[in-house]
Amino acid sequence: MLFMFVQIIFFCSIFNYYAISLQASDFYVQNLPLLPEAASTIRMHAGYLPVGSKKDGELFFWHFANKFKGDKPRTIIWLNGGPGQSSLIGAWTEIGPFRFLDKNTIVTNNDSWHFYANLLFIDQPVGTGFSYGNRWMFIKELDVMAEHFLNFLDRYVEIFPDLLEEDIYLAGESFGGQYIPYIAKAILEKRPLLKLRGLLIGDGWIDPISLYNSYLPYAIANNLVENNSILYTNIIRLVTRCQDILSKHVHIFISECYSILDLIMDNGIIKEQDVEYTEDSCINVYDIRLSAKKPMCGMNGPSELEYVSAYLNRPDVMSSIHINGKKSQWEAFTEMVHDAFQAFNSKPSIHLLPDLLTKIPIVFYNGEYDFICNHLAAENMLDNMTWNGASGFDLGNGKIASTLSWIVGDESAGSIRYARNLTYILFFNAGHMVPYNQARRSQAMLHQFIQLNLTYPNNQTIDNNHTKVNENTHRGLKYIVSIVCITIVVVITIIGFLAYKRRKRERRQPRQRQSMRNIRDNDNNDESGDPLIKPEE
Repeated sequence: MLFMFVQIIFFCSIFNYYAISLQASDFYVQNLPLLPEAASTIRMHAGYLPVGSKKDGELFFWHFANKFKGDKPRTIIWLNGGPGQSSLIGAWTEIGPFRFLDKNTIVTNNDSWHFYANLLFIDQPVGTGFSYGNRWMFIKELDVMAEHFLNFLDRYVEIFPDLLEEDIYLAGESFGGQYIPYIAKAILEKRPLLKLRGLLIGDGWIDPISLYNSYLPYAIANNLVENNSILYTNIIRLVTRCQDILSKHVHIFISECYSILDLIMDNGIIKEQDVEYTEDSCINVYDIRLSAKKPMCGMNGPSELEYVSAYLNRPDVMSSIHINGKKSQWEAFTEMVHDAFQAFNSKPSIHLLPDLLTKIPIVFYNGEYDFICNHLAAENMLDNMTWNGASGFDLGNGKIASTLSWIVGDESAGSIRYARNLTYILFFNAGHMVPYNQARRSQAMLHQFIQLNLTYPNNQTIDNNHTKVNENTHRGLKYIVSIVCITIVVVITIIGFLAYKRRKRERRQPRQRQSMRNIRDNDNNDESGDPLIKPEE
C-alpha cells in the first residue's frame, strides 16, 4: 500500500510539474472589455516574468501577434522612455492595434505596427507601469537595466521559444535612446542566439551635449525666443554655465543644463492660437505647436492617456492581463523610478553607437516639432559622430550624403539621409511621439526598414481561433490534471488512514484473545490440578 501511495504521489508530481509550471497558455489574454468585433481575432499574451531573484522584482509584458502572414517571422520589442514611462503608452496611443475614441469606445488602429510583425511591449525598469519590485531596490544604472532585461528575455524564451526563430528589432523613443543601445550591446555580446536585426530610435535622448546645446538655437529658429530679448539674455547665462559643466564632465542628466529647457518652456512665445493663456500656461515640450499647463508642460502626454489610464485600472482589465493584485494600479509615469534612475555612473549611449553600427543597421527618426529631443540635436550628433570609418554623412571622395525628400503615398512625408548602415528621417508635422502624429508614415518607415516583401502572398489573416482553442484546452487540461491528482491524493490518504485504523484494531484483538485463553487455562487448572492452597495435614 505504501509503495503504491509513493508511486501515485511521484506520478502526480510529474503531472503537476507540467501542469503548474508556467506555459504560454497561462499568459493568454481573453475577455478583454470594450474591444471591437474586428479585434476579436488578435491573439494576445500578457503577464509577469522575473528579472532575477525574487527581491529584484518582475517586469510586465504585453504581446500582440501579427495580423497577416509575412515573408518571415519578426518581433518588434517596443520601449518607452522616462525613465519611468510605461511602454503601454506606445501600445495604446502609438503603434499598437487599438486606439481610444472616448473612454468607452475602442477602435482598431489601421496603421498599427502589428500587421506583419509581432509586437512585444515591456514595462521596464522594475517599478515602471505595471512592473513591480521593492522601491528600495529600484535600479540606478544602465548596465544593470540591460542585465535585468536579458534575465527577462531568458525567462521569456523558455515560455515562448518561437522568439528564437524570429528576426528581432528593438524600437522606442525618448529615453529609450539610452535603453535600446545598452540592451542591443548586451544581446549581441551575451545572447547571440537571439536574432537582433536592427534598431529604431525615435526622438531619442542619446547625446546630452548635443541636446543641451540645441535648446536655444531651436527656440530661436522656431520663434519661441527673440534674439537679444531679456529672456534671451537670461538663457545665455544658463547656457554659459551649462557649457562650463559639460567641459568638465558629461552625465546623462545635468540639472543646471536642463534648466535651459525649463526657462524657455515657462517664458517662451506660445504658438498655439485660439486658446486662453493664463499664468500657468507654457510651451508644450513634446510639440511646440501646442500650449500646455505648468508644471508638466506637455510631459503628461496626449489627452487619450486619460482614457488609457482609466481602462487599464479597471479590475476586469487587470484580471484579463493577469495583474492578479501584484500591483494595485497602472501609472503612465512612475516618478519614484525616474528619481532613482539617475544613471550617474553610466556613459551616454552615443558611445555605444559606433560599435553597434558595425553589426546592425540603425534608424534614427525625429518629429520636427519636438522640443525636448529636437531634430537639431539629432542632426548635430550624427554630423559629428564617427562610425564605420568616416564622420557624419561623409561618403568618401569628397562626397556628402544628400538630404532627400522622403515620399510616402505620393506625399512628401519628410527628409531622409543614409550612410554606412545608418538612416536618419525627419518627419514633417510630428512632435515627440511620431507614431501618434503620423501613424501611417511611421508604419511605412517600419516596413521599409525591416525590408518587408509585399510581393509575398499577404493579407492572409492568421487564424488565431484555432490557437485560442488550443490555449483554452491546455488551460482546461492543466486544471483537470490538478483536480484529478488532488482527488487521488485525498482518496489515497483516506484509504490509508482507514487501513491504518483497521490494522491498529487488529493488533489489539490478538492480545485480548490471548488473555481470555489464559483465564480459561487457569480455570481448568483449578478443577483438575493441584489446589492453589494446600490444606494442612
